[in-house]
Amino acid sequence: MIGAIVRRVAWTALVVWFVVTATFAVTAAIPADPVKALLGPHATAETIARVRAHYCLDHGVVHQYGCWLDRVARGDLGESYRSKRAVTEIIGDRLWPTVQLALAAIALQLLIGVPLGAIAALWRGRWPDRGAILVAVIGQSAPPFVVGTVLLYLLAYRWGWFPIGGYGSGGWDRIVHLVLPAMTLAAFGVAYYSRVVRSELIDALGEDYVRTARAKGLPERIVIGRHALRNALGPLVTLVGLDLGTLLGGAVVVEFIFAWPGLGRELLRAILEIDIPLIVGAVLVVAVAIAVVNLLVDLVYLWIDPRLRA
Repeated sequence: MIGAIVRRVAWTALVVWFVVTATFAVTAAIPADPVKALLGPHATAETIARVRAHYCLDHGVVHQYGCWLDRVARGDLGESYRSKRAVTEIIGDRLWPTVQLALAAIALQLLIGVPLGAIAALWRGRWPDRGAILVAVIGQSAPPFVVGTVLLYLLAYRWGWFPIGGYGSGGWDRIVHLVLPAMTLAAFGVAYYSRVVRSELIDALGEDYVRTARAKGLPERIVIGRHALRNALGPLVTLVGLDLGTLLGGAVVVEFIFAWPGLGRELLRAILEIDIPLIVGAVLVVAVAIAVVNLLVDLVYLWIDPRLRA
């Protein structure tokens, strides 16, 4: 098992390097000059040359990539072209709000989607099942900008239950500001999770080990919770890992609608302003986060299914 984890970590490091290198190459190939975008159209040739030398842009792409690798090896992701701040400092300020939003959305998806799917499976073909399917169809059909706008208008502007936008000052105020963007992000996930749980649980309830458990006289809640539902959650673990990795990349639309100061908004601004150090640094952090999440998913699989430990 330890050898498998070591191989997984090594493979993950290789994937992270490839993703970041490809991002650097694509960004460097953009037919725009970041120095001119930074200084404006009226900068002198001397100023342009000095800024190019400062940011290691006075040589080819290979030399620029070497400069970037040298800084990363020293724990330095460089300096933002736009704000002149360290990239690590910018990402540090923006990553935690995105992590909070991602974890809140995942929590809502699990707390609502799993029970909804279980109810639909246990009441298959009856009105709870049809109601859960209707909720799933609506949730999967509505794009985030529509859900976010409707929630913002009704719950924040019209009824005043929640603030219109912002990050909050901490504590309970932060939670109140987090509710609407988390609900917007979770709408699609709740629908998809409920359908996956319903399908997997229906299959699990027809297995021999469930009939054996019932024949032994075990209470129905034990049969459902300990035997059927646990084996139905395998695909859900993969979905949680994929969703968490995607959300850590920044939910740009939701962050813009609710003025949430996350990594997605900052990354979009960096792309529009050709801020190469910030783009590559953000991609590196997100790639590492996704790799760690995938490793955790593999470990959870080993815990859920003992057969995989062999």
